[in-house]
Amino acid sequence: MPAQFFVDENDLALGKALDRQHGNVVYPGHPGLPSVPRGSLDDEWLPIVGQERLVVITRDQRIRYRAVEKRLWKEHSVRGFVLTGRTSQSTDASLRILALHWVELTMLATTRAEGPWMYAVTTDRVHEIPLG
Repeated sequence: MPAQFFVDENDLALGKALDRQHGNVVYPGHPGLPSVPRGSLDDEWLPIVGQERLVVITRDQRIRYRAVEKRLWKEHSVRGFVLTGRTSQSTDASLRILALHWVELTMLATTRAEGPWMYAVTTDRVHEIPLG
């Protein structure tokens, strides 16, 4: 199955677990994405993820506020989900939250093929974050 999602390096365990569960998830250092080695910075992988049309899953809530990352997100039409809830801090908690919404996330990734867009994911809901 071709990769559909990209989990950034701030939670490799989450990326590996999602890949085992779904088979369509890559992360820095994954053999299916050699252009993003371990240690790649956000400003290095954002253009690649946009070009590869992967959908980001991250716990890095600051990515939506830092000027360089936000500009690159929009410039490269990146699509993604940010785990923003207080309970999503551990890998296990993040997996539980993503499992609650996985059908909706995959549907959005499929139906919203054009970016840029960003959604917040919490235990209770999935809602779009304006990129401004």
